[in-house]
Formats: sequence, C-alpha cells, structure tokens
Amino acid sequence: MANPNLFHDAEVLPPGSVHLLDIQEGKSDELILVPRPSDHPDDPLNWSRARKLLNISLVFFYVFCNGTAACVVYSVFVPITKDTSLSITDLNRGTGYLFLLAGWSNLVWQPLALTFGRRPVFLVSIIALAAISEWTAWITTYGSWAAARCLYGFFCAPVEVLPEIAVADIFFAHQRGTYVSLYMVTLCGSNFFGPIVAGFMSDSLGWQSVQHFGAILLLVNFVLAFFLLEESMYRRGSVEVEVVGSTAKQDRSVRTLQKDSVTFNDDSKTPELVWEKDRAPKAALTPSEIEASPSSPPTYSVKTYRQKLALYSRSEVTKKQFIRMIYRPVLIFFLFPNITWAGLMYGSALAWYNVYNATCSAILSAAPYTFSAAIVGLSYVAPLIGTLIAGVTTGRLSDWYTLRLARRNGGLREPEQRLWGLLIYCPIIAAGLALWGIGAAHHLPWPVILLGGIFMGYCNVAGGAYALAYAVDCFKEMAGESIVSVILFRNTMSFAFNYAITPWIDDQGLQNTFIAVAVLAFAFGASFLLMEWKGKYLRTISAARYWAYTAS
Repeated sequence: MANPNLFHDAEVLPPGSVHLLDIQEGKSDELILVPRPSDHPDDPLNWSRARKLLNISLVFFYVFCNGTAACVVYSVFVPITKDTSLSITDLNRGTGYLFLLAGWSNLVWQPLALTFGRRPVFLVSIIALAAISEWTAWITTYGSWAAARCLYGFFCAPVEVLPEIAVADIFFAHQRGTYVSLYMVTLCGSNFFGPIVAGFMSDSLGWQSVQHFGAILLLVNFVLAFFLLEESMYRRGSVEVEVVGSTAKQDRSVRTLQKDSVTFNDDSKTPELVWEKDRAPKAALTPSEIEASPSSPPTYSVKTYRQKLALYSRSEVTKKQFIRMIYRPVLIFFLFPNITWAGLMYGSALAWYNVYNATCSAILSAAPYTFSAAIVGLSYVAPLIGTLIAGVTTGRLSDWYTLRLARRNGGLREPEQRLWGLLIYCPIIAAGLALWGIGAAHHLPWPVILLGGIFMGYCNVAGGAYALAYAVDCFKEMAGESIVSVILFRNTMSFAFNYAITPWIDDQGLQNTFIAVAVLAFAFGASFLLMEWKGKYLRTISAARYWAYTAS
C-alpha cells in the first residue's frame, strides 16, 4: 500500500492541466512535449514527420471514403423516391438509423481497437462498407433500405472514434487541435463532396451509379490501407499528469509518471504516487526522486515492414478489461460532467447539419427553386466552403491561442482555454439556420439561403473540433472510452433530429421550425461559458474517479 501521506509533499493537478511551456525570464519559452515520448524508435511519437503524415493521411482518406459513400444519397432523395416505393420520410428515418448505429456500435469497435489494434478494425470496416454500398444500389423497399442503413452505420462506426485516437497516438498535446480540426474538415467535407458528385452522376447515369461510385472508392481505400497503413497502438509507460512539489521555489512539475506508479487507497480511492519496479512496490518517492530515478539505456529492435503491417496486434488488455470497456463509456458520460458537455456540444453541432441535409433536396427541388438533382448536389459547395474555412482557421487558431493563454498562465495549459473560439460559433450557427430555413420559407433568392449553408458548414466543423479536442485534453488516458461516450450522445441526438425534423416542419412550417432551431443552436453553443466558469472544478472533483478508471 502506498504512503497515505504522500500528498503532504506533492500535489496532483486536475486531469487535463499540464505544463506546455517552460517560462524562462530573459530567454525564449521552452515548449514541453506532452506526453513525454519513450526512447523506442517505433513509438509513434518518435516517428519521422513523413511517417506520421503518411499514417494520418491514410486515416483521413478512410474518413473521406467512409463519409462520401455514406452521404452520396443526400442530393438524390427525390430521384430515389420516384424510382422506388420509398418516401422522403423513409429515407430520413434510414439516415437516422445509420447515425444511431454509428454511435452505439462503438461499444464493440472501440474495445476491439484497444485490444487488437487500430489497423484490423480499419480494414474490416472498409471492406464491409464497400459490400454494403454496392448492395444499396439494388434496393427498392423500405425494409431493405433500413437494413442497409443499419449495417452501414454499424460498420462505419470506427470513423467516429478511431481517427481521434490515432491523433492522440501520433501527436503531442500542443498539436492535437490542428489534427482534430483536419479530421473534422475531412469528415464534414466528405459529407458535402459526396452529394456534389452524386447529383451529376444521378442525372446522367441514374441514382444507382452513386452507390457504385461509393463502393469503388472504398475498394481503393482498402488496397492503400492494406499495404501502407501501419499500426499506431503503443503501450506508453507514462501518463499525462502534473505533480507539483509544495516546497519548490517555483511550480516545477514532474511531467511524466510511470503508469505503474499510480495506485489507490482502498478506502478513499485517493490517488497515491509510488514507484514500482517489476511490479514490486517500493517506498513512496518525492517528486524530485521520481524525476531523477536512473535507468540504464535499453536496446530496441525496430519493426520490419511485415511487422508494421501485421493484420492484428495484441495489447495487454485482459478479458475482464475488454468486457468492462464495452459498458463503461455509457457510465463515463454520466459520471464525468466535462464529457457530458462535450457530447452535448458535438451532438448539437451535428444535429444542425443533419437538419440541413434532411431539408436540402426537398427545399431546392421545389418551387421557386426547382433545381435538378445535379444542381441540388452542386449546392453543397456552400457548406463545403464553410468547412474549408473552418479547417484553415479553427485548429491552428485554437492551438495558437491555447499556447498564448498558457503563457499568461505561467505555462500551464487548461483544456477550457481552447473553448473561447465558440464565441464566434454561437452567432454564426444561429444566423446560418435562420438564413436557410426562414429564407426558404419566404422564397428568398438562392444565394441568400446558401449563405446560410456556408455558415452551417463552418459551424459543423468548429463545434465538433472544439468538443472533441476538449474531451481528449480533459482526460487523455481515458480518451478511447470518453470519445465513445461523446459519440454515443452525439449520434443519439442526431437520430432524434433525423426522425423528427420532417414531421416537425410539416406541423409547424419552415419558418417556425427554424426560428426554434436557431434559438436552440445559439443556446447550446453558449453553454461553453459554463465550462469556462466551472470546467476546472468539475475536472477536480472527477480526478479520483478518473485515476481509478485509468488504473483498472
């Protein structure tokens, strides 16, 4: 049992509070690498820049192919209804099932990825989606459509979780905002690119051709991933935790602790820091002793090409831990308020995008616009422009001002510092929804309502990027499960909106519906102020539970 009086000598900062800058008077500030990489050349944090960029590019290509194949139908809803027995309501319900399954299926995929590696999950997902996309080209009834959307949702689910985990595998804390933002750009951009291409293909070759296109794209993705995408799973010996000596002249932190050095008092579940070697507990050490503990330089063997591309890798996850990972994300959502908020924020950002998707074909195909399927697809250039603007600005900007705020805070990074970018999000999302829905209700010129599409494309990326980066920053060692929690809520919320939006518009009309939606969107976005006020306190009261989850 660890020394219960250890915290008389050291203080553990709340999860998510880490030193990113070493402030030095009269000198340039030193950037601190969090987490601290190991000495192993196969540690993803030690990969060359080219190796990192190849890996993350292949992950993002998976995201692009997955999203494109899923969304090619959005601009051809009307042609599908004319050629089959399906109605617009049926199609929207099928999309809702897809989002529902894409969230809840990660209760299976995420434990598999943490146990057998990211690579096999990617490969199985891609080949299954290719088969389902091809099958979808031949459906004519609601039963087949619902089954196809459910299966697609099940096998596309890793796209919601694994890219964020891959970013955390490969990049340091000060880089995550940029790459999470690029992930969101790729995901949302694919959702808009698919309908643009699909409209023209449908007009010339029929709506079935768009599903053939999706299947071919996924098969190309499979070949590239099979031969080039290596495994990024790595058992790291350190955790992102800051230990501050109470007697230190300045708040110099021990930035890396061994995972085996975190144990818990059976009675209070209070985290205690002890040094363990070969699983044999030793006397508790002071922070300076932990930092200075000597170790002889080890010798490492580098993986061969075949080992890098093994079909699966086995982690140290036990059967008990595997089963626990299946249900624990549901508990995490309710037990960690910061994760609850991230799910709410991300869910709302996607819900407004789904409102756009669900109404786009119906609005632009009807009078006074009467667009063909090709032109309806082309209208997705508007949200795509917003997506690209968000991609250029959101991630890099959030990383920049997070470092700037950390500098003002003595080098200490707080996850809430990243959320100030939502000040821009709130008015833009409300304006976008109003321009789109209320503008269409009053038959405003199409450039006016598509300006709303640009705003919504921006906010779809920005809202999701801030929420995901915040969730990872708050509880990094639990990121795999906490991201699942966020996605569960997000996709459940999206399912509800897809299921309800058409009846809501039929009952209330476009204007009243979108006035309500715009107000809700602004309120959800402004909730980040609650995190700025109480976010650190919520992380503090969750700390003991977090370290208990991390150690189990």
